[in-house]
Amino acid sequence: MPSHIVVEKMEERVPEFMAKLSETGYIFGLKTAKNNCSSSIINKTRKGVLKTEEEVEAEKRAKEKIDCSSMKFNQDGSAEFVYGPMNPIREFGGRRAWFNTILDYTSDERDINLRFGDVTPFPFEALDAHKKILGENCVDLKWEKGDVLLVDNLCVQHARRPGKPPRLILVSICK
Repeated sequence: MPSHIVVEKMEERVPEFMAKLSETGYIFGLKTAKNNCSSSIINKTRKGVLKTEEEVEAEKRAKEKIDCSSMKFNQDGSAEFVYGPMNPIREFGGRRAWFNTILDYTSDERDINLRFGDVTPFPFEALDAHKKILGENCVDLKWEKGDVLLVDNLCVQHARRPGKPPRLILVSICK
């Protein structure tokens, strides 16, 4: 779906939220698994992600390798990578585009820590509006064997909807 439409629709439906988001940005945290399980956002343990148990080295690697702002070690053995504050909206070619998602990292809201840059929580109605806008503007593609899709991440968001197995996604990212 075109990312500029997400910005336009959000400004129509939740203007106060968009004003505060523009002013403060947002912060989010992604939690690793406690042990090797698949219920977390990041399906690996912090050792699996960062290849070390040593906390000082883990924090250094987290900032260097996955560009997080900070890292929190939890008593249960998991870790949370914190990003931001940052603005999910950026301008490209004169258009404001929704660049970073605020939804769909996980189906368990306890695994994600999402808030404004001033650390106040996001209002549920804004998250609901965002989810509805994504659903209303999503385009489904009917794939056929041999199809290839090129996506310009500067102007299109992908919906992160599950595919039917067997599914093979080959990705090449260019900066």
